[in-house]
Amino acid sequence: MATVITSAALSPADVSGSSIGQAAAAGLVCLGRAGIDAADVDVLINVGVYRDLNIVEPSIAALISKRIGINLDYLHWPDQRAGFSFDLMNGACGMLNAVQAADALLSTGSARRVMVVSADTHPSMDRSRAGTDEFPYASTGAALLLEHTDDDRGFGRVHHRSLPGRHGVNGYLPLREAGPTGRNTIVIDRDDDVLDRMLDLAVDAVLATLAAQNSGTDDTGPVALDRTLLITSQPSPGFAAELAKRLGLAPGFAAQLAKRLGLPADGAVTVDGVHGDPHTSALVHGYKQAQETDQLTGHDRVLFVAVGAGLTSAAAFYRLADDGTRR
Repeated sequence: MATVITSAALSPADVSGSSIGQAAAAGLVCLGRAGIDAADVDVLINVGVYRDLNIVEPSIAALISKRIGINLDYLHWPDQRAGFSFDLMNGACGMLNAVQAADALLSTGSARRVMVVSADTHPSMDRSRAGTDEFPYASTGAALLLEHTDDDRGFGRVHHRSLPGRHGVNGYLPLREAGPTGRNTIVIDRDDDVLDRMLDLAVDAVLATLAAQNSGTDDTGPVALDRTLLITSQPSPGFAAELAKRLGLAPGFAAQLAKRLGLPADGAVTVDGVHGDPHTSALVHGYKQAQETDQLTGHDRVLFVAVGAGLTSAAAFYRLADDGTRR
């Protein structure tokens, strides 16, 4: 038994700059594609980090759940199942952390369906301030609907690695400087070498995941990734150009990581059409792009790899259906 993606969706392009609105819009599209009602979702997990007006309380997940309409008055529904929601924040790795949490809930029967939503935005909700040098993250949202299956499709174990020392990326509100505009202010600091360190950590994460999966064998190189599509987080502007300059590699984080691992260029998904780093939504962006461009065809599984502030990484295999398709 494993946790599978029943449906995946992105927030429509015409949604406002609100992270709550984007996550809810993606969730509604996700429900529509799955052909179910909001009342059929038992748990909602929000993994977005940068939110409207720097809201701290209440839980953003509760606000998103309300906007989607998940179990608003469960006593009036026939099965009287209460809904539950919570925030889980770990940057670009948050989506895979949520998959872990969802798997625990689904495997024990505590939930039938879990929805994971993500969205990041500049706290001012001004879309023109997203995807810039000051705030490198895209204003976008995404959603996954997860269920359990009895066959061999779905997510494997999620593996984590981290590096000691500096966090690499810090997002914070400078209280002494913010003054009356504090709710619309955020500062993102990055170490000069963070992008190289992220790539190194991503490679280590993949090799560790392969070693764990193939323990007792020598199959931990490119052959072990045969018929595997790589979908990664997408570190922000400047990464591709700098790495291409230093390493002589093709532009794009995913393509660079694929080359480091001995994969062909078309063995990795580089997210297109997004202004800035999709951050917490990057893995779903990559998955949806692979679906829509038929890039899943010919692959038996996906390797999801995320790396972000901490520095922390998460990686997991996802076994596809025989025809390489999911909704």
